[in-house]
Amino acid sequence: MKEPSKEVKQKYMELQLLQNQLMQVQKQIQALDAQAGEMDAVQEVLEDFAVSKVGSDMFVTLTPGLYVKAKLEVNDSVLLNVGGGAVVQKSIPDAKKIVAEQGTELRKLQDELAEQMNKLAEQAGKTQEELRALVQ
Repeated sequence: MKEPSKEVKQKYMELQLLQNQLMQVQKQIQALDAQAGEMDAVQEVLEDFAVSKVGSDMFVTLTPGLYVKAKLEVNDSVLLNVGGGAVVQKSIPDAKKIVAEQGTELRKLQDELAEQMNKLAEQAGKTQEELRALVQ
């Protein structure tokens, strides 16, 4: 059996690189999809929270799987992490707007990555055809 040419090896490595890039972009898209889904869930929680009765008992999450029982004192605002360890008080409508904007931004990034993935897939297809032509 004859040794593959330098050009064949190069095309094969190029194809592997493109496939790896495709997998990475796909993982990023999935992560963004999960984050956008979380933003949708937060919107629903804010809706439910706004109609909760002041004085009602609640379970408050300290960390995933760790809760404390608390009494609701205020149902018209929430404390929102705005990054860098800073927390600000926001009305429910303002918090919902911010969360919706974050979800929109995540979906926009997801669309951009999907476009990038399509270009990579197209390039991988061409490289695969070039490789096929070289080995025949």
